[in-house]
Amino acid sequence: MRRSLSTLCALLVVVAALPVSTPLVGATDTGGAEPLQQTAQVQPIAGQNTTSVLLLTGEPTSGYAQSTMDLAPAVSATHGAVGIQLRERIVRERLRDASTVDRRRQVLRQETERLAAEVEALERTERQALAQYERGDISVSDLLRTLAAVDAEARQAEQLVALLQDEVSQVQFLSATETRLQSLQVELATLRGPVREHARAVFRGEAASTRIHVSVAGEAVALATIRGNTYIREANDPSNIDSTTSDGFATENEVIDRIGALYPWAWTGDTSSVRTYTNFENGFYRINVDHTHGQLTSYLDGSTQNVFSEIQYKSLSRMPTGQPTAAEANGTTLRVNQSFGGGPVQVVAQETATGAPVDGTVYVDGERVGRTSGGQRWFVGPTSQYEVTLETDAGNVTATAQPVG
Repeated sequence: MRRSLSTLCALLVVVAALPVSTPLVGATDTGGAEPLQQTAQVQPIAGQNTTSVLLLTGEPTSGYAQSTMDLAPAVSATHGAVGIQLRERIVRERLRDASTVDRRRQVLRQETERLAAEVEALERTERQALAQYERGDISVSDLLRTLAAVDAEARQAEQLVALLQDEVSQVQFLSATETRLQSLQVELATLRGPVREHARAVFRGEAASTRIHVSVAGEAVALATIRGNTYIREANDPSNIDSTTSDGFATENEVIDRIGALYPWAWTGDTSSVRTYTNFENGFYRINVDHTHGQLTSYLDGSTQNVFSEIQYKSLSRMPTGQPTAAEANGTTLRVNQSFGGGPVQVVAQETATGAPVDGTVYVDGERVGRTSGGQRWFVGPTSQYEVTLETDAGNVTATAQPVG
């Protein structure tokens, strides 16, 4: 992510009232350039009228981690974040002691490059952990601990970036430093996410334990969980970034058309209450959409015209259910409303004769995921075919399901 950047505009464009024309760019068009080997693509969800999702392609390595209180990763994450926090204090002291404008420029250049090195180290730590997990050298729980620690340091580093950007804006002849900070701002967005942050809160004993689904394909990673009535998912794929070529979008309308092509339900429909994008004028764009099912944040690279980072929040009570599969045994009918791999799956259990709700314990491939309430239960589904079993006093019933799409 080293594309040469121009001055950051950070222009927040509200486009809800703008007409969206026929998309100029197809789903795999890269502006005439040879497409990169992608490990994640934005795809619609078969059988569900809702937002498209940045899905990992091929056969990702996947698993579940039950986040629980664990002081070791909590201390590790705190140690790294505190180190950056200490650096922020040092920066403030160095700037306060700078007696001339030239000395101030020197401090800002040095601290920006020092921070850049730390961000590169964070990226390297994440890449190594992803590779170790794919090789089977570490468990999914170990990977989650690393991602949570990276998240903590990335969030603290963002505060240091903001401090440096504010100081740089007040001093002339620091355009190169300014553009370097703009790159770091985008890079850090790919190293943090709401699922990682939640896992870190659980490790510290500040949030209730949840079951987290993790998928990895090369340097691409997706995490998903359910908190209360909300499904939360984050996904990042650095292979969707090409830092060697310039922005392929010539006009603002082309950007909007591309967004509409990638997220037609969320962007072009009447379902969206707020639709905005931030143009960093460095070939990167951030899209934010509030829609009837929840919220979407997505980062788009102008050179590949593909999404490299995405966060989705979905209200389980508002989003449509997926394609069903059903089974009946011991007087109970079990219906599993399927979803994409790592997506929200709904279980509905009823008495076959009366349709009354049936409560029991739900198992997925033999692993307990919780009990139904009012005959219903949501969980994050696996990436390959799986069995859902409902255990009741009257006996068990099992349905076979698989991801859609």
